[in-house]
Amino acid sequence: HRLWISLFVSYAETEYCNGNFENVRNTVSSIIAHAKSFSDKIPAYKTLCLCVGSGRKNYRRSAQIGLDVLGQLGEHFSMNQSQVTVMAEFLKTKFLLLGKDVDIIMSKVMEDKQMLVIM
Repeated sequence: HRLWISLFVSYAETEYCNGNFENVRNTVSSIIAHAKSFSDKIPAYKTLCLCVGSGRKNYRRSAQIGLDVLGQLGEHFSMNQSQVTVMAEFLKTKFLLLGKDVDIIMSKVMEDKQMLVIM
């Protein structure tokens, strides 16, 4: 089964590179329908996001697919944030990182497999 998933994902990626976006969508649909676990679907969703975002320049739809996948993984985000809310979150993050050594932050290894998938 893993080989089948891997081959179909590779085929979808190849079709994406060749600009055959309809084949990508059909292949991704097949992968999603036959996947035994959600982690089997993630590479297919990634390829679908690339396809939707580039084929028709539909970046909002591509972002929505990504946010839906993150939601299924337990990470929920909203597309309807005000500029004030986004700026407040940015400033909060900036404040939390103030005085921190970026090299130390970046050198920490993430071990949570679920979070690695999400990232």
